[in-house]
Amino acid sequence: MAEHPRVIALVATRFRSDLLARLLESLHRQTIRPIAAVVCDNGPEAATAETCKNSPLPCEIVSPGKNLGFGGGLAAAAERAFGKFPDLTHLLVVDDDAILAPKDLESLLASANKHSAGTVAPFLVDASGKLQEVPEPVSWFLARAFRAVGQNLEKAQALVPGGYPMAWCIGPCLLVDRPTWLRAGPPRADMLAFGDDVEFSLRLSAASPAWAEPSVTVIHDPPFTSRLPPSTDDAHYKKFGILLQNLAFTCVASPRPRHLPLYLPGNARRFLRTFGLTPGNFLEVARRYLKGFLGMPGSR
Repeated sequence: MAEHPRVIALVATRFRSDLLARLLESLHRQTIRPIAAVVCDNGPEAATAETCKNSPLPCEIVSPGKNLGFGGGLAAAAERAFGKFPDLTHLLVVDDDAILAPKDLESLLASANKHSAGTVAPFLVDASGKLQEVPEPVSWFLARAFRAVGQNLEKAQALVPGGYPMAWCIGPCLLVDRPTWLRAGPPRADMLAFGDDVEFSLRLSAASPAWAEPSVTVIHDPPFTSRLPPSTDDAHYKKFGILLQNLAFTCVASPRPRHLPLYLPGNARRFLRTFGLTPGNFLEVARRYLKGFLGMPGSR
């Protein structure tokens, strides 16, 4: 661990000031506390600015005046962080709907030091403690073993109690050291918020060793939202299509996609099971994958 780590938390948020306040409070309670949080307000919204002003943790707010998306928002926040805190040693990427226990950041920093990792990601659990997501292992065989244990946190932790080399992860929480971030570059601003976290973390793991730390379980507790039965004109259909396109794009654009292509058939099957085995839906899958393979990230 750096003798005096100077960690800046990066958050991209939009119209979720209540969740942001909860996150900032959990960051303030850390045994090794971030120096500050840099929040990109993708609204903008007055309540977000007020939450940052009243935060127990010092906050810098970036207000681009429009929605930059997850990747664009984090890139804007990182740019401010490097300018405002030139001696920062680490960046902690956190979703506004994450909640960290008091020792989580300390443990992530210790894991990075122990394993000489440029990026470290925790396991994710829901509010009840049930396993939600594990960082994707470099080993395909370990990835299959994780799928077999499902949402059983204890069984998943027992598979590799000391952690394992990570290929990629989703975005609710990851710690990145300064050299790795600068080598990999910031999150892309042209990927529309679905699968862009996978693409970014693959670049990070290609830039320097990445590690998954099972001893740290960060709560990812997004608000519950009901959804009407899916149809071809609803937002869920569009979002799922963008995800398919971004995953295909990442397979060809990433410097080290690992076994990501092996997941493409399964995601296609999920899309078709969700929306129906119709000619139009088969064409939509083919259209999305073709555009992604041609180097076009999803936007509509």
